Amino acid sequence: METKRSNTVLPKETEKEINLREVLLTIRKRLWLIVLITGIVTALGILYNSRPEPQVYASSTRIIIAASSEMMPTVRALVREPIVLNEVIEKLELNTTPGQLRSQIGVNSVDSSLITVVSVMDSDPVRAADIANATVDAYRKVAADTLSLQSIRLLTPAQPEPTPINSKSNTIIYIAFLTGLILSISLTFLLNSLDESIRTESDIENRLGLNMLGQVPVIKRRHADSGGKKIKPSMVRSETFGS
Repeated sequence: METKRSNTVLPKETEKEINLREVLLTIRKRLWLIVLITGIVTALGILYNSRPEPQVYASSTRIIIAASSEMMPTVRALVREPIVLNEVIEKLELNTTPGQLRSQIGVNSVDSSLITVVSVMDSDPVRAADIANATVDAYRKVAADTLSLQSIRLLTPAQPEPTPINSKSNTIIYIAFLTGLILSISLTFLLNSLDESIRTESDIENRLGLNMLGQVPVIKRRHADSGGKKIKPSMVRSETFGS
């Protein structure tokens, strides 16, 4: 007696393909969430960008130092030493300490040449120029006394710069808008992937492995009401025929 084996092939779950229409429907379904999150993050960026900040002005002076390459690092480092800064504080009657004044002063060379730029940052443009000029004057005296260096020449004195160096831009607002948009869209698709409800024909085919033959359309209310009306039966006349 032969027994026939029936090989039953189970339907394989088809992988979900990216459908542009489904993507647009997903975004449209939770468009309020995208607008809400993007608006909140952008508003926070606007508030952060509009916070009050003190204006900072920069002023610089140029000098030329005729010294050997071995001695140049020491000569330039002398500009920001307390022995120079104390004279600047005393001359301009500044209400600050040598350490605080040191953080405002920068010393840089121009293309590894003998020209040195002494720059100063301050909340007052006139005071920034005064500090730069006073620093160079005190530095030339101290360098002559301590290092016997007489070859320091002023090239360009510092002038007040009316434009602050920390002017605000809208870059933070643009970054906040893009961040909010990306976060909201990512959250939208995350919620959509966690939603197990059946919404389309492809969801039924993917879960059950069956092909859709048709669907029942949504019945509008006026059609439902008209279908519920009673129809009067028509009178049927019957006749009897005798033989």
